[in-house]
Amino acid sequence: MKKILVIILASLLIITVIGCGDSDNTDNNSGANDITGGQSDYVPSGEEVVSRATTPDSLPDDLDFGGVTINIYHFGHENTKNYDAGGELVGDIVLDAVYTRNSRTEERLNVNLNWIEGSADWGDFPNQVNTAILAGVSDYDIIMMENSRLFQQSLRGFYHNLMDVAYIDLEQPWWYSKLMEEGSIDNSKRYYITGDVTMTTLLGASAAFFNKGIFADYFGDATELYNHVLNGTWTHDVFAEYCRKVYTDLNGNGVADAGDMFGFEFEQWGVPNYLSMSTGLTWSARDANGLPVLDLFNENGILWGETLYNLLYTDNISRLGDRNSAFPNESNLFYIGELGSADRFRDVTFEYGVIPYPKLKESFDYMSAAATVNGNGVGVPITAPREKFDAVCAVLESLSAESYRNVVPVWYDTALKIKYLDADIDAQMVDIIYDGISSSFIMMADKEIGIGSIFTNAVFGSSSSSAFVTYQERNEARNQASWDRMIDSYLALEN
Repeated sequence: MKKILVIILASLLIITVIGCGDSDNTDNNSGANDITGGQSDYVPSGEEVVSRATTPDSLPDDLDFGGVTINIYHFGHENTKNYDAGGELVGDIVLDAVYTRNSRTEERLNVNLNWIEGSADWGDFPNQVNTAILAGVSDYDIIMMENSRLFQQSLRGFYHNLMDVAYIDLEQPWWYSKLMEEGSIDNSKRYYITGDVTMTTLLGASAAFFNKGIFADYFGDATELYNHVLNGTWTHDVFAEYCRKVYTDLNGNGVADAGDMFGFEFEQWGVPNYLSMSTGLTWSARDANGLPVLDLFNENGILWGETLYNLLYTDNISRLGDRNSAFPNESNLFYIGELGSADRFRDVTFEYGVIPYPKLKESFDYMSAAATVNGNGVGVPITAPREKFDAVCAVLESLSAESYRNVVPVWYDTALKIKYLDADIDAQMVDIIYDGISSSFIMMADKEIGIGSIFTNAVFGSSSSSAFVTYQERNEARNQASWDRMIDSYLALEN
């Protein structure tokens, strides 16, 4: 397993990231550290330590592509434009950093990056790409789109395999290896790739925020909570106990309602899905040929169905409501969201911390999969001019490396307000979140097979802790048929 270590320039208070290898659903305890000796302080003997800003890439210094224009067709959503695409020199340090990343890549490789904006509609842009590729349009060298849509279109044979190609080094820390491994049917191929080249995937990583003042009032110093995370004991049982104990009938009316203190609030979508996709389980396995096999209806699946029901509907642990107002209004201890949710808290007056989502079991790894499938990845369409392929690959590597070194830290330092938080420990928490960026396969494949929201569909609004078992028994044959059609579509490609 390749370990890449990075440390922070203390004056910037930027978080460190420890590159990681494979994760699975087995007994890999990810946390045996304490606050005084966390992951970021560990330096194996004989390994070189470099700063994030100086982490080298493997691109040759003398690359020169003669001023070729690389056309990048991208989703038109505002977040894509701001964090993944062209950026602007407008005095916003994040947008400026994205713009500078692009300029450095152009100068280094002698290329011209032409950012072509597509529809901002989540469904319409994939249709635009689909139409262009089926028509043989050769105008686009790179497609930048939702990871789940790239996965779906890869089943149609729309994209080149980017595994083991010139200039793209998928072992580098700026590529999200866990997500790509879990989100691929055949792990000998990569028809789309994702990493710091598209920060919207990072923004979709699981992040649980907590009100430090409320925690102190009910439980004392937050060191206890942080130590749970670092020691690998931050599980849903522990999470539920904090939420259960914090419930208070603040308005004294004897009814659990909007005037009370809760552990967290949720709506039908979002929270139940986010938690289900980040338990540490991928809800699939691999067969002898390395192909994914649906693996939902087992001991862990049943346990999670019961656990989710209890979190939503027992002991006043949570409340169906508006989490986006409840947490800023100090009515909730926790906010279940994504790293990008930090933008919502720029104006709060209380101190908050950020931690990874809890795991279903201590033996699992932390998994940051809340909305990563909705972040962007990149693919090289089969209709792109072949003579530009090497330049395209070099551009993708350069953009991702530059983002890792210079764009992501700027976003951390501003949106996450690391200087405002307890910088050292909260930085370690974000480090763990980053290290766990992944996706459950069923969510990556959801737009193709419609299974990704199975736990929400089963449990939300139900009246029994066995709701998942009942739902799964009723839908198992249909879900398996959808799964089999997906695998057959992939195997029918001329790989």
